[in-house]
Amino acid sequence: MGRIQIWAIVLILLMSTFLLSQVNTEEFASRREALMQKLDDGVIILRGATLQPRNNDVEYKFRQKSDFYYLSAFDEPDATMIIMPGDAKNFILFVKPNDPRMAIWVGESYGVHGAMNIFKADTAYSKDLFEEKLKTLLRGKEKVYFPFDDLELIETVLGVLKSSWGMYPKKTEDVRKHIGELRLIKSTWEVEQLQKSIDITVEAQKEAMQATKAGLFEYEIDALINYVYLKNGSPRVGFPSIVGSGVNSTILHYQDNDYKMKNGDVVVMDIGAEFGMYSADVTRTIPVNGKFSKEQADIYQIVLDAQNAGIEKTKPGIGIGEVHETSARVIQDGLLELGLITDKNSRWQTRVWFMHGVSHWLGLDTHDAGGYSERSKKGRILEEGMVFTVEPGIYVAPKALENIKTMFRGRVSAEEIDAFIESVKPAFEKYKNIGVRIEDDILVTKDGYRNLSKEAPREIDAIEKLMAKKSSFVKN
Repeated sequence: MGRIQIWAIVLILLMSTFLLSQVNTEEFASRREALMQKLDDGVIILRGATLQPRNNDVEYKFRQKSDFYYLSAFDEPDATMIIMPGDAKNFILFVKPNDPRMAIWVGESYGVHGAMNIFKADTAYSKDLFEEKLKTLLRGKEKVYFPFDDLELIETVLGVLKSSWGMYPKKTEDVRKHIGELRLIKSTWEVEQLQKSIDITVEAQKEAMQATKAGLFEYEIDALINYVYLKNGSPRVGFPSIVGSGVNSTILHYQDNDYKMKNGDVVVMDIGAEFGMYSADVTRTIPVNGKFSKEQADIYQIVLDAQNAGIEKTKPGIGIGEVHETSARVIQDGLLELGLITDKNSRWQTRVWFMHGVSHWLGLDTHDAGGYSERSKKGRILEEGMVFTVEPGIYVAPKALENIKTMFRGRVSAEEIDAFIESVKPAFEKYKNIGVRIEDDILVTKDGYRNLSKEAPREIDAIEKLMAKKSSFVKN
């Protein structure tokens, strides 16, 4: 062994002393154990993420696949994991070997020693040995579990299974749904990571509220949000920030963020920091000039009332679909009162202005893993430890009426659509270009719920009061 290699190993061991305190190895071991208890009849294989090219020799910043991280905590590219239920050495990692020459350019890798000392793999090998070891590890097993969306891994695994040598598994199954079910119920440690990401996001929302004013560009608020994230320890966004003002407030996943904000507009800020790999997702809608107009307040209050109704519905035993329906009924009543619909029992009329679900799971992914239906008309039944969003909205887009016939072609007659347009046109002109969405992150508790993002102002008075304060970032 050369002198450079010896020093590399020494450095990895020194890193291990520090990083071991940063990695909650017991948390990740318990997840693997839970998965092995569910899938005790086979071998589980997952491949981590690889570096993705941006252009030429520039790569995007690395982010590990969520399922891979969930079971390993390992956060370097080009790794593969094998979990062997029933074996004494049941957690095996295949990783990039530590290369002192590459370390000059990109820093030290964990390598085989780091995989075992820091991440507590029972055994670790260089990634180049994966196919060779796989042939041995699969022999005599009944089934192989792996993600069916990983085409490269599929090719490798099936290549081994087709071999005429050895007793290889005859059955395969997609492992994603099994991991997703585990990820759906958050541990205390996971809730702590989520709360930190949410707290950072709430701080960004508050700073953005104070800084927003006419004449600024949306990207200036976006930049402020990113600054608050980094300042508070968030390494990256959970998803690209949506800062949409004026007509852009009516675009659900608007991302250009390049419009100059104008007096009399609202701005939707749908943002989420990531911390410990867990993502927040908090949305607030505010008036650019600091005061809601009557028309903006009319729509805002309906959305807020709908959100409050959905949140209050939350408790174990309630279906997630019931949360949606509870919020949707408030939206329907409000749209009828505003004159934007003529029949509150008409789903298609409501969908002209409110066209998305109220909730999604939250965790390692912004739209997190786990099923929604569970063969129940109520949707997935809520359990203690689930975390999800409640985010109703109303969007009076400028082309909403002219697009109705395209959207509902074949489902609603032209005559019915024409009559609807004629009836709601005055209200449409009154509320045009106003988009409102309010979103909070909700933890299901033993007896009900906890709003993890409640510190971000939601009430009209609270928003206007905060916006009246001077920003430390933008001169008023």
